[in-house]
Amino acid sequence: AYLPRMRALLKETGHRAGLYISPHLHTQRERIQLDGELPDKDLWADGVGLLFDRTRDFEDEGYGSFSKFEALTGLAALLCAREGMEFGIFEVGLGGRYDATNAWDSELAVLTAVGLDHVEALGNDVVGIAADKLQIAREGRPLFTLAGQLSEVMARIREESAERKLRLHVAGSEGVELVNGDRRPYAWNPVEMVERPRTYVENARLALAVGEFLLGDEFSAERAEKVVEGHRWPGRFEVARREPLVLLDGAHNLPGGIALAEDLRAIASEWTFVVGVGKGHDAAGLLGALQPLAKRVVLTSSAHPRAREVEELRECVPKGMEVKAYAACNQAFAETVASLGPEEHLCVTGSLHLVARAREFFDLPYERDGITEEVALESLQCLEIACGNLGLACETVSEDGNVLRVTAGRQMLYFMRNKNPFNDYVAGRLAEDKGYQYQLFTQADLPTPDTMQIFNPLADARFDRYKTHHSIEAIVAAVEERFAYPLVVKKYRSSLAQGVFLEEDGAGLVGRLEGLFESSGYLDNIVLIQEFVRGEEYGIVASREELLLAYGKESEAEEGTADLNPLHQEDGRAVKVEDGDLLERMRALTAGVAGMIDLGFYAIDLIDGKDGFKILELNPNPFCFFYNQDNGREDFVGIYEGLLRECMVPKDC
Repeated sequence: AYLPRMRALLKETGHRAGLYISPHLHTQRERIQLDGELPDKDLWADGVGLLFDRTRDFEDEGYGSFSKFEALTGLAALLCAREGMEFGIFEVGLGGRYDATNAWDSELAVLTAVGLDHVEALGNDVVGIAADKLQIAREGRPLFTLAGQLSEVMARIREESAERKLRLHVAGSEGVELVNGDRRPYAWNPVEMVERPRTYVENARLALAVGEFLLGDEFSAERAEKVVEGHRWPGRFEVARREPLVLLDGAHNLPGGIALAEDLRAIASEWTFVVGVGKGHDAAGLLGALQPLAKRVVLTSSAHPRAREVEELRECVPKGMEVKAYAACNQAFAETVASLGPEEHLCVTGSLHLVARAREFFDLPYERDGITEEVALESLQCLEIACGNLGLACETVSEDGNVLRVTAGRQMLYFMRNKNPFNDYVAGRLAEDKGYQYQLFTQADLPTPDTMQIFNPLADARFDRYKTHHSIEAIVAAVEERFAYPLVVKKYRSSLAQGVFLEEDGAGLVGRLEGLFESSGYLDNIVLIQEFVRGEEYGIVASREELLLAYGKESEAEEGTADLNPLHQEDGRAVKVEDGDLLERMRALTAGVAGMIDLGFYAIDLIDGKDGFKILELNPNPFCFFYNQDNGREDFVGIYEGLLRECMVPKDC
């Protein structure tokens, strides 16, 4: 948590600073912060588009593949430069020597506490890990670190500093030790802080040491105290509720557990814990560190693709620790909170993924992404449970965990993330293409918003036969003759409101089309213009003419938000439809869609407006993440059981 405080100090003194951190809690955009704010989705998308255009041929050109972390690091540097940040604060991801953030020379380097983490890549030698991390420092330039480093780590830091003439600054309890051995007192020294962990105080001193070095006369005790006292960082010793006290902390290994237990003991001698740990982290060490404080322990899973299942966690429980277990984390939170007495204390810990789910459960402020890794992979989690219930063999067959194979005798089905094998290939591809979708809707006389398909007038000459207009100005003129504002602009392969934009006027429409067409390359030349329909939004999950599930998409967010999907809003929730009359209308609509296109498993997004239902789009690869967040996995597991039973299970089973 050193980095956000450093950014806050710079902002307090009037300097614009960009921040690059990992991991994120709710949205990938948390990893890049510009002057304390998350980049808006349009800025993010523009940057991603530019980087994709510049890097798509890297592997063919001999540079090697472009990793996700490299892409995010490059995006952070790009956005900091574009948005005029005076300072860029970059958290190193893994080690230091070969990390993407070490691709350029920094003016100043900071080494926080070094311990055993990422041991599968860095090894089990803490001095070796320190040596790797020290490669972020540049010869002759400042290096700041903590006095509380392990003795062997500090010895390596001092040795490296002498060899490479690093200007070493060591932040201790009474001040900063300089390279010449002098000690400079802090302008203001945080000693003990209420409801703050010990590491917070240590890292605050480190931030103050760097801040005073960078800012000189602009730095003051008053500003230092204001920033350090007022700063809060989501998911790190965060108070979610006061009565009874609920704390959230992302500790995930033995050192983190020891530090957390020490800080919790300063508040109370007994705690209830809800624990969920990711794969590759030391669950046994964490649980052992918490055991002396544990009155009750509840095991659960965050549902993230890298989260350990509760049965696997049971194997890590130390002798003598009694536990309860809930597979769904929201159930674990609800049951545990309901059982707390007014004087009891609860801590949710084990991973930042679990902490993120807890923040959502306790209605703490956050921004949501649309499609993330865990959103797409939630379908595979439900599929695995369904296979287990039916006794079907299910195994991961790709190194990245994206592909599962289900077998029964000689029958075999493959699933890739949320993509399923229940649809005919051509029908599925047609349903993915929004342009063809709306043509089929129109031919079948199904209710849809008025829609115009346009082709990029700036595209290469080879696409001339597809072009609908000779210029963007001509497109806007045709649109304004047919539609009223506000209107919707859709990329033809958009999904879950990604690539879907609400435009309020002509200037906004011109800017949107320029942004889409000038950077589209050969990939996104088709855009849909659509009337904006007001009303209640719903999702239907179906198999051919059978409605399997329907739910409302509810949010109090104001109209005009950048992301039109209610489920992506901070208060978004999926509410299962139980109303009989509404379900009958939805069944009739589903039958109409099935008469147009034969899909074995699909979703319908629709709005119930003043003129009745309007179909927004079909999705031949339904997502279940947002529904499951609010309702648990039971419904979608049951849906997968039914589909698998139809395809693979003998009729007499």
